[in-house]
Amino acid sequence: MNRTRLLLAVGNVMLSLSISVATGSEPIRKGPNPLAATIGPEVVVMEYDNGDVSPWIEFFAFDSRFHPKMVQLRQQHRLDEKTEDCRTDLERTLVLKKWVAKALKFGTPAEDVFDDWSAVALLDRAKKGQVVWCGQAAMVFQQACWALGMPARYIECGRPENPACHFTTEVFLREFDKWAVIDSTPLDDFNLYYTVGDVPQDALEMHRHVVDGTMDRVVEVHPDRSHPVKTKKSPAWSFYYVRWLTRCDVVANTPEFYDLEHTFDKRWHTVDWIDNKTIPWEESPHAAWFIRKKRLTAWRISDPEVVRWKPTDRVRILLCPGPEERIFGHLWTGDGEFDHYQIRLDGAAWEDVPKKNTRVWTGKMYGWGLKRFSIIAETGTHSVHARVVRRDVSTGPMSHVKFSIE
Repeated sequence: MNRTRLLLAVGNVMLSLSISVATGSEPIRKGPNPLAATIGPEVVVMEYDNGDVSPWIEFFAFDSRFHPKMVQLRQQHRLDEKTEDCRTDLERTLVLKKWVAKALKFGTPAEDVFDDWSAVALLDRAKKGQVVWCGQAAMVFQQACWALGMPARYIECGRPENPACHFTTEVFLREFDKWAVIDSTPLDDFNLYYTVGDVPQDALEMHRHVVDGTMDRVVEVHPDRSHPVKTKKSPAWSFYYVRWLTRCDVVANTPEFYDLEHTFDKRWHTVDWIDNKTIPWEESPHAAWFIRKKRLTAWRISDPEVVRWKPTDRVRILLCPGPEERIFGHLWTGDGEFDHYQIRLDGAAWEDVPKKNTRVWTGKMYGWGLKRFSIIAETGTHSVHARVVRRDVSTGPMSHVKFSIE
């Protein structure tokens, strides 16, 4: 931008601000900045109410709560009735955890238990006397939480001598605005969650207590007792290794079974945490009979933002000035029931963004579809509103950006 255009742009912004002050209102600026620093037409953002959506959320897949088996779980086992007196997400998870621990019995399961990972199938098997591992308990619990609208995901963790010794869950607790490890394994020492100063701890926090030597701060909260972590036998020490499953859609997409110790694709469907206090398994001095001395996952991370994203039904809009006098719009959402986007340009009618990319759609070109759109960079003031359409055809809250093209 040359000096004259820069002064004009600044002048326009100052004029907009002066008008806002004169009318007693300030420009709305909520959420992440919606403008990318890309090469293209000059864009000045005037106001925005943008969804604070982490792009990392798209790397995790979840079942639809409207899947027939999820609906059956909720109705057949009366999950709403079980939790109707609960006031918080933590209270709901503890009610569900207690129910799961009572409904299941721990033991080495038969191999055919891995043919169907749905909670309804696992609970039916339990009624016939079949036993489960920690993994099956986690599946029933995770699906029960999600059936009631509480985001939950699977985690696998391990000790220095065993990189995959436990399988459990994290649940997002809205009242704490964070994830928390909630373990529903039907064993007395494992049926618990962890707190520090009454704040439930997530898997990464538990890992840091292990490697930083701060486990003395952690309290184990069991159904019938609470106490500090007492011994190294506690499952609290099983977070030296931590990996998050990116494929939590196990009802619709049950993983291919290999054997009892490789029930899902660890290499491609997990995110492995690594830091300077954690020795990668392939470099560890330990060995285990059931797992080779090799790198366990393709994806290793040291950035907590990858796993600490927050569920949200908002839409994040990012405007990217591009070539040929175009503005490209990119969209993200954290809505677990997302089906497709709708956008509204300059106050016109809402339009469905196609689920597939297309170059010919209502006269628009350049990648309309899926999770993006484009507009011609016409001089003047413009607005973009965006929202999600869910699988049940309900719509989410709007996000919007008002901007000018110089």
